[in-house]
Amino acid sequence: MDANNMNATPVTLTPESAQAGGNPAPVTPAPKSRKKGSGRFLFLLIGLVVGICATAAVVLVLTQIKGGFGKTVKLEGEGYDTPEEAVTAYAEYLKAGDFDGIVSTFAMESREEYFSVEEFYERINMFSPALANSGQLYVMLLNDSDFATTINLENRRSYISTNVFRQLMMMMVEQADDEELVSSIESNTTFTISDDDDIEAIMDFLDIFPKLEDMKIKDILDESDFKESFETVLNQHNKGKEKTWGGDIENVSLELKIDGEEYILFMTCVCYDDRWYIAEFGNYYSLAGNVTPLAAGLCPKDSYKGLD
Repeated sequence: MDANNMNATPVTLTPESAQAGGNPAPVTPAPKSRKKGSGRFLFLLIGLVVGICATAAVVLVLTQIKGGFGKTVKLEGEGYDTPEEAVTAYAEYLKAGDFDGIVSTFAMESREEYFSVEEFYERINMFSPALANSGQLYVMLLNDSDFATTINLENRRSYISTNVFRQLMMMMVEQADDEELVSSIESNTTFTISDDDDIEAIMDFLDIFPKLEDMKIKDILDESDFKESFETVLNQHNKGKEKTWGGDIENVSLELKIDGEEYILFMTCVCYDDRWYIAEFGNYYSLAGNVTPLAAGLCPKDSYKGLD
């Protein structure tokens, strides 16, 4: 073989070229095939990256919810300089429809630290496993485990949501038409359903919702705005509360205007470490003025009889 032709393109005689006596026709080499599985590897690599990103996003969300691995977010806020600011903040969050904001105005974790269950029972001289005031359980678990604390805090949140619901019901009652239904709601008695009209009245009532976004937050009422006779036992009332709550107590009453109706919002506030929080719905003035606990501290101004 000629050495010069060693690197030449191989040739093959075809029947046609042989018959024609011509030169052999060159054969074009077949193209190299792509390796099987390279596309599959790329697909798996993309899926792995997407999976890692999704997992990281979930971990980030859970971390933000928990405040870090194994750490629960604090429910109460930083507190307020004055009790009036705490109640005004509550009203602002109610207006915005922000329940987490509402919860942040209350003593939550601080209540766990300072509230004296022993003083409470000494003051009321009774015990029941279901003892509650307006939905707030006073039977607190005293075990210092994280689980017991979580249960206590969830009971506290439940108390808050129950009473916000009651306040909304008070606003809805002012707009309802069925007098019998309204009377049963205000007195917390059973409304007997006798026909389809009663069902329709209930559905119409539950469909009412106050225009919270238009709520006007007005003035804080002063002690002088209430009947002078209320002052005789105010200090005694506050001292009993202070022993139980483990901090200074103030009774705050705030005027609101909702859907054209004037209301007074009564709230009890407590001070811990020079910061004020809401302790309870209702206060001494709502109690002295015979406002039903079912109103959750919210009373139409024209029906409140305790103003001077």
